[in-house]
Amino acid sequence: MSIFTKKPQQQTAAFLSSEVFIPQANQWVQLRNCLSEYSADTALLLCPGDRDRWIAWVPGFGQATLERSQLLKAID
Repeated sequence: MSIFTKKPQQQTAAFLSSEVFIPQANQWVQLRNCLSEYSADTALLLCPGDRDRWIAWVPGFGQATLERSQLLKAID
């Protein structure tokens, strides 16, 4: 009796590219962490800043400069 093992399927580049989050101006995003105890965990991206940063408006906080790593995903 032989045992066959199933190899995991490789993900295609097209599938992976659809999962990548690319920030854009005028887009609401989910933040990884709140900026303060009273601020929302969402932000409206206003425009790109320098390097890998975004100028954003965060409800309950106001204008903020966010690092790309603080942005989790786009909100529909």
